[in-house]
Amino acid sequence: MVDRGQSSRVWILPRFKDPYWKEKKSSPKDYYVGLRQEWKFRVEEQEELVTDLLNMGVRIPHRRSLDMRRENRCDYEAAVSRIKEENNRMLMRRSRYFMLQLATEMAEASGREVTEHERNAALNNDKYKSDYDMSDEDM
Repeated sequence: MVDRGQSSRVWILPRFKDPYWKEKKSSPKDYYVGLRQEWKFRVEEQEELVTDLLNMGVRIPHRRSLDMRRENRCDYEAAVSRIKEENNRMLMRRSRYFMLQLATEMAEASGREVTEHERNAALNNDKYKSDYDMSDEDM
């Protein structure tokens, strides 16, 4: 039985440098400014990740966060949450690509090809799976 209280998703996405979330109750204005700054940062981060994945030939997950409303604090919170999930998923896919590339290079260095078992081990590492349903795709 799955405990709904704990997420099975692994987060490799770095935290935003400004701990604006600490201001949520004490200074709503500063919190909102920080939220908007994180949105801008995550959009730029996503553009870099998309470029990387396109160059690698890796499938890009849905990027629905870019179409979400951002007219008030609640909208921004939802959009930032979504873009963080998308970026995390892209980082995981990039990690899987590099893990497979490393396995291939190690096999070639020893004068052989990557076995099916090694390939599957690189692509199916539980820590870097990115194909779990995202929170709003569970429905």
